[in-house]
Amino acid sequence: LLEILEQQSSKKLKPIIKSILNSIKEGNSITESFKHTNAFSNFFISMVHTGELSSNLDQVMYTLSDYYDKESKVKGKIKSSSIYPIILAVATVLSVFAMLFIVVPKYEEIYSQSNATMPAITQIMISVSNFLRHNFILIFFIGFTLIISSIYLVKNNDELKDDVYRLSFKLPKIGDYRLMDITNRFSKSLYILIRSGVEIVCAIDISAKVIDKDYLYKKISIANNSIKEGNKIGESLDDINLFSPFFIRMISVGEASGRLEETLAVVNKFYESEIEQNIEITMKYFETGITLVMGIIVGIIVIAMVIPMFNMVSAF
Repeated sequence: LLEILEQQSSKKLKPIIKSILNSIKEGNSITESFKHTNAFSNFFISMVHTGELSSNLDQVMYTLSDYYDKESKVKGKIKSSSIYPIILAVATVLSVFAMLFIVVPKYEEIYSQSNATMPAITQIMISVSNFLRHNFILIFFIGFTLIISSIYLVKNNDELKDDVYRLSFKLPKIGDYRLMDITNRFSKSLYILIRSGVEIVCAIDISAKVIDKDYLYKKISIANNSIKEGNKIGESLDDINLFSPFFIRMISVGEASGRLEETLAVVNKFYESEIEQNIEITMKYFETGITLVMGIIVGIIVIAMVIPMFNMVSAF
């Protein structure tokens, strides 16, 4: 099977599959062969290891295929939904720059040749245009430096990184989506692992790593330590104040009824639907917001530059 995959795979994937195949031929386990490539996540390796030990690798691979297929569809949905808002945002920026760098200077030249009194809003707009045109390189350099410095500080300061990450949850709509996405990924991973026979403490630890954020892993690890001490799963997850009340209630119900696996399956379907709806709503808000901002900015510039012309016409 791996030989067939190697022949049909892309140039990027072919050496990875070849490495796995050679490792297996050398007598290494399937898990070790996948892990040796450093191309797969801890979650994937753990699932392969579980399937290998339980002689249920085919079912595990099918489950993983379904999991990554759904993940890919969500990412594709986000990318396709964000194309139009991005185009709008770029158009807004270009429109504003075009008016400040091209339109406003022409009106300034016309008004400077007349004795018309310019209102405050027009004077402000002309001053802004002149400042940007004469200091564009300096402003661009300062802005670029600040952005690069901010990214560097966030990446190299764990406390600041955690603060920024926590702040992202408070953003309207975006914060709600991030929380749902985290819960969905954690829930899906937990469901797959429990279904494959992994004990709950190990399953929670692996699922926390799937989220791929140290801040979240530390929080979930606190809950996991509480579970190790004999506390209930729902109560332990509730104590870290990360997941929604709905998710905690569902976990508690599944735990109390001894049907946690079935409960997680229901939770996964719920969050898949919620995420899809949330993406559509968020993008619509984003589109409306950008359009409104674009209209306001362009409207202010146009009004500011046209008012003196009306004053000049009314003076005759």
